[in-house]
Amino acid sequence: MSDDARQGDAADAFATRARETHGESIRHLVVFGDAVRGGDRGVHTDVEVLLVLEDDDAVAESELERLAETVGLEHGVVFSVHVLPAGRFEASEEHPFIRTAFEEGRAYV
Repeated sequence: MSDDARQGDAADAFATRARETHGESIRHLVVFGDAVRGGDRGVHTDVEVLLVLEDDDAVAESELERLAETVGLEHGVVFSVHVLPAGRFEASEEHPFIRTAFEEGRAYV
């Protein structure tokens, strides 16, 4: 399986499972970076995810990070999960990191 296919499958699997388990907590789930650009990362295939949670919920954040690790192991990729509570996201929407994620990424939620 190509790196692009592995990243896409992993991103889809993570998004589906995250929505099933924490859908009410997730305001935005965006996959960005090489996972959607089709870049060649060689041995280290990486999927970057921006998660915006409705509340500052440490339990949900921890569970979603564990889910990303599990899905990553299943698909042979490494997830980098960036979590922001909605209030912090709203105050930082124009930050280059956030703008780039939304402009270049694929939104699942």
